[in-house]
Amino acid sequence: MFRTLKELEVLIIMDKKSLMDLIDTTANEDEVKSDTGLSSALLVAYRDLNDDKEIRNVVRKLGSALSAYLMTHQYKASPSVMNLAKVVQKDDQNFWKGTGLSKLFW
Repeated sequence: MFRTLKELEVLIIMDKKSLMDLIDTTANEDEVKSDTGLSSALLVAYRDLNDDKEIRNVVRKLGSALSAYLMTHQYKASPSVMNLAKVVQKDDQNFWKGTGLSKLFW
């Protein structure tokens, strides 16, 4: 799949950069700026990614904040918030896939 470790590192950096760009775009919306909880969570996530903290931990924390925001707003949110939530949810599902733990909850 990857010829060298360097290719894998470049892919990880690109994914991190894409996530940071998506967080930045979402955080700059007026709707998000007016919600201190979500705005704060986005700021922390962006800072943690910038500080090279583990992406998986950042995504899981951000996922909790996005879930709370969506539930309290009856799942009515801007397209960028919804897109970020989908990206975060997909990453979290990929983490549990193959562990067998997901079957415990069904």
